[in-house]
Amino acid sequence: MNHHMEPSHHSDEDEISLLELATTLGEEKKLVFGLPLVAGLIAIVAVLVMTPVYTAKTTLLPPQIGTGGGAAAALASLGGLAGLAGVSAGGTTTDTVIAMLQSRSAKDQIIEQFDLLNYYEAPLREDVYQALDSLVRVSSDKKSNIITVEVDDKDPQQAAKMANAYYQVLRGLMTRVAVTEAQQRRQFFEDQFLTAKEQLSSAEVRLKETQERTGLVELKSQAEATIGAVARLRGEIAQREVQLSAMRTFATPENSDYRRVVAELNGLRAELKKLDKGGVGGELGLVSAGNLPEQGLEYVRALREVKYHEAVFEIMAKQFELAKVDEAKDGGSVQQLDAAVVPERKSKPKRTLIVVLSVLAAGFLAVLIAFVRSALRKAAVIEENQQGLSALKKAWRFRG
Repeated sequence: MNHHMEPSHHSDEDEISLLELATTLGEEKKLVFGLPLVAGLIAIVAVLVMTPVYTAKTTLLPPQIGTGGGAAAALASLGGLAGLAGVSAGGTTTDTVIAMLQSRSAKDQIIEQFDLLNYYEAPLREDVYQALDSLVRVSSDKKSNIITVEVDDKDPQQAAKMANAYYQVLRGLMTRVAVTEAQQRRQFFEDQFLTAKEQLSSAEVRLKETQERTGLVELKSQAEATIGAVARLRGEIAQREVQLSAMRTFATPENSDYRRVVAELNGLRAELKKLDKGGVGGELGLVSAGNLPEQGLEYVRALREVKYHEAVFEIMAKQFELAKVDEAKDGGSVQQLDAAVVPERKSKPKRTLIVVLSVLAAGFLAVLIAFVRSALRKAAVIEENQQGLSALKKAWRFRG
């Protein structure tokens, strides 16, 4: 019998418990309904006075990772600089582009372009950096790798201009900082080309000064052959030296290609040393430079420098042109998929959401306070009863 009576007993307890809860809420109905109402009114006033914020968004397509392209194959076909076709610094990843957009260099350009120190009324540039970190969001889609730049501002036109400016700043950074394989190859050969051009100009000036001082304008065919052979050898040596300089960025001295180029370079240097000594009976049947008059020797050396720098300049010019073609085909520039437009609707504050959350939070707090106050009242009643019972016992005690 007792077993069958237990569910009824629990049901009665649950019913009493619910009645107690309902009673408690009824006793505190002013608090339960009043606090959320007040919180809702305060939230409405707050969102009405808040400055509206607009968000402009632009999407960018990062460079695709190249595989070397046709220009790299053309480099390989030239033989002497074949190893340079394998110089690789890796393609531009999405993370690299995002890091560039968030870099201090990018922020500085945006700050200067829009005079953000005055616009944000910031005393320090560091304050503007922190403001940009909170107002500018750069993210990427993991599947498509499309990069999104979002800019928040109270002025919708300013937000759109800043978002589009980030695209222009990124293009400038990627032009200045070589990050793709083709860009690094182009930058490397551009430096070599400019150096060779400057050295050739200097050699031509020295040759002209030597001609004016010695009065010599031509040499015998044997001397010309000597000069041409030496110049070609020095050009080949310079070619190998440039190749080794590039290979050191990705290969160790134990690399087979690296060791092959070193061996070729040593052989060319030995052959050049032989010609410089003017050995007789060589395969070309050249004469010794020492057999020339002193003035003729000075002219030969000046002309030889010009021929040498001409050979180097020609080599570097070809490589520089190929590298520029490779860079153009590599897709090394960022593309703007969607330009930022002036937002028509504000993104913040979300008034409805703020009001609803404020009312719900206040309602939860009111119920909690109601239960705490009810528990305190019950505790006080129990304490009064205990005190009354103690007084009754004390009154009926027969012992003093």
